[in-house]
Amino acid sequence: MDTIITVKNLKKSFKDTEVFKDFSIDFLRGKITAIFGPNGSGKSTLLDILAGIVPKDGGEFEIKDFDSFTFSYIFQNYRDSLLPWRNNFKNVALPLQIQKKSNEEIEKKVTELQALFEFQFDWRRYPYELSGGQQQILAFMRALVTNPKVLFIDEPFSALDYENNLRLRKYLQKYFLKYKPTVLLVTHNIEEAVHLADKIIVFSQKPTKVVQIIENSLPCPRTLDSLKTEHFKLIKDSVLCAFQKSISI
Repeated sequence: MDTIITVKNLKKSFKDTEVFKDFSIDFLRGKITAIFGPNGSGKSTLLDILAGIVPKDGGEFEIKDFDSFTFSYIFQNYRDSLLPWRNNFKNVALPLQIQKKSNEEIEKKVTELQALFEFQFDWRRYPYELSGGQQQILAFMRALVTNPKVLFIDEPFSALDYENNLRLRKYLQKYFLKYKPTVLLVTHNIEEAVHLADKIIVFSQKPTKVVQIIENSLPCPRTLDSLKTEHFKLIKDSVLCAFQKSISI
């Protein structure tokens, strides 16, 4: 297996609270890995450290062949990440404009994403004119417009109703199967983790360690019918059991 992200002996504290102490983990290339665990277990902090947003106190990490132009991060507060003075098209196009892509290239990429997401925006309108679900789709499209090789997603569906939650899971799977990026997904939702991820890593309470790594052998794409299967329930129960261990450590 090809490891793309390596974390060794990571240390991180906030004032007197130790989050990571000699924490080590690897992530595989071209897989969706869900990170699941109790509140405050360092899930989002790990992503922020790897993305260079939060400094580490010690240890080391490596993302092989890292390039900021082929990396995207979808934040939990996606509404705040959309620029209200730019219309919907210009919001999605922004990463490509920063890379100085031609108008023709930008138009082509946005059109491809629109077809993949099966969603028709009025590009002349602005994010604040959209519903919450539409804003999230817009944020997803902007993150994916560069075809990132590495994608971090932090609680991307938590504010959505169940219908839009399922819709975005479907879109993410379609994108993943077409382009095969490496995805790190932070979630508090067991169903979401099992629906999307090839592997679920369960964190303990802080100082964080890995309680269990659960492999997900359910075939992709995983449809709504997949959620009803005994196989899905068994994997979900395994994650729940690991979580129960995590909150008693």
